[in-house]
Amino acid sequence: MRPYQNADRYKSNLRQLSRHGHLSGLPPLSSAATRLVIDGAGNLNVDIGGGNLLYPGDAQAAVERQVASFLETPSRCFCKPEEVFEDGAEVNWLYRSLRDRLASFPKAETQAPFAGFLVVFGLGLGHHVRMLAERLRFKALIVIETHDDFINHSLHVVDWAGLAQSLARSDRSLHFVRGPNLYGQIVSIINSDDYALLDGSYLYAHYQTPEYTDLIQKLFFKAKDLTMLPGWVEDQLLVFRNATANFARSGYWLQRARVPSRRRRPAFVIGAGPSLDKDLDDIKRCRDQVVVITASSGLKPCLENGIRPDIHCELENSPGLGDVAESLAAKYDLSGITLYATPSVDPRISPCFDKTVYFFRSGLSSTVFYGQGADHTPLAEPTSGNTAVYCALSLGFKEIYLFGLDFGARDPNHHHSRHSVYFTYEDEAELATYTPYQFDYTLPGNFGGAVNTGWLLNLGQTVVGQAIAQIGDARVMNCSDGCRIPGAAPLAAEAIALADPPCSVAVDLEAALAELARVGEPLTRPDDFARLGASLRGFAADCRDILHRLDPHGAPQGVIVAFCDQVNRRLGALKEDGGAAYGIIIGHSRALTSGAFHYASTLDQADDGGGLAALIAVLDEGLARLGPVIDATFG
Repeated sequence: MRPYQNADRYKSNLRQLSRHGHLSGLPPLSSAATRLVIDGAGNLNVDIGGGNLLYPGDAQAAVERQVASFLETPSRCFCKPEEVFEDGAEVNWLYRSLRDRLASFPKAETQAPFAGFLVVFGLGLGHHVRMLAERLRFKALIVIETHDDFINHSLHVVDWAGLAQSLARSDRSLHFVRGPNLYGQIVSIINSDDYALLDGSYLYAHYQTPEYTDLIQKLFFKAKDLTMLPGWVEDQLLVFRNATANFARSGYWLQRARVPSRRRRPAFVIGAGPSLDKDLDDIKRCRDQVVVITASSGLKPCLENGIRPDIHCELENSPGLGDVAESLAAKYDLSGITLYATPSVDPRISPCFDKTVYFFRSGLSSTVFYGQGADHTPLAEPTSGNTAVYCALSLGFKEIYLFGLDFGARDPNHHHSRHSVYFTYEDEAELATYTPYQFDYTLPGNFGGAVNTGWLLNLGQTVVGQAIAQIGDARVMNCSDGCRIPGAAPLAAEAIALADPPCSVAVDLEAALAELARVGEPLTRPDDFARLGASLRGFAADCRDILHRLDPHGAPQGVIVAFCDQVNRRLGALKEDGGAAYGIIIGHSRALTSGAFHYASTLDQADDGGGLAALIAVLDEGLARLGPVIDATFG
């Protein structure tokens, strides 16, 4: 075996791929790690060290056998549409109607072969990629390779420039995934215009590594993360109504950026996790030396135990939180407490507090519409505990202690503080067996052992760690007996020893408020509001027009893929036109197209018994139903 290279092909490939950003930052081939080699018969291989070869014998023949075996029984990731929470009525109606009305039509023995994504784990020399691209039908090709040397070798072997051009001519895309956060990169690519076509995607493992095995398992078993809708239409419209009502008032503060100054007092951030109960005495012991920040359901346990927070945080738009705030205000008087919330919360909450600070969440239509020029953050969700931690960090607190931020439970039946609404509700029998979270697996505990958690709580714990790392310059101690949080040092509450505070709570908070924008007049924009409603109605009408032009006698999957492409183009126009309408409708649009693609893919593709016509009729009725929903907000 002797070294091999094809310098002309390498340069052509690198030039073509780099032009489209595929391999930006790819380092040159390292001199000692691996070698591209060729034998006397002209067979290429990779020497991975000590004369050991990546492929047994003839690499081309080995790859052909592997691809043939895969095509006989391909590995595919299926994501059947599932109903959402009960307040997502239109999505639930759509999914139920598709399921019920198509139940009697002939089905394919296996789901139709076209899929949105072909995900290839491992590049090696890359022969298999072209073979798969020629024999499988898909929209986006994702090639994952953790070894940059293999990418460099493949650039000498495979005509990547030609493959990229061939894919582009057939309206298919090419993506390389390398470097850190591989799973996040994959999810980002999937959350693209082709998202609706995720169901049935192909997963091809060229060779096995622990990292690839973990990625494949995540794609199979965390499909829920990938298929989460970015807010169904009723939810987004409620967000918009709430923000409009809150911004119709004046006299609040708007956080357009993080506060650069440093707070002089420590902050206690308090959630309602089950471990809060054991720490209440220590919180009271230190109360006069700190600023207390509560997170949503953490307010009631504190008030019941004589701990009045200085700041209270809310995130969700649920009307029930308005009821809770009014009830607690009537019982305990919330004067002297500052509300820190997203403007999408129930408009009854703000009047219960002395002062209100609004911040902007990422990904909400109301943020696009009202938050022009302001910072917006993904670090304050998905739970109100995340909001409270973000509040402390973004307002400049540099010494932060976490309580009741368990993001799980050692005992799933004890999932919140015993003083929270879950265990002090009027009808305790109703909540005695109610668990608000799915506890699917365990994570390492803050004080050792394992803690039960689930995907939502795990996401919350992960985002807290990201907030600590990204905002930085704060010492964070975790006193909660829940899941370990990256960047937060474990500390037993009884071990907390604080110096006398250098200033009063009022002085510290006023210094932070002074760096925020005080809003003296309403922010409502009635003309733009009316145009937004018209844009949403126009989108629904355009989608119905697309449906009416479809051939109800064609192959179901192909017809619906064409429908999805046209809807995506219309969505792109909405996104370019300011983005607020896009934010409101994107969740429902994804439900519509992904649901349509799934059920079209399960129908017998050769049968003209009316299945596709029935599917089109359901989609048309679903779009017509959006009219009254939009009118309820925009008139």
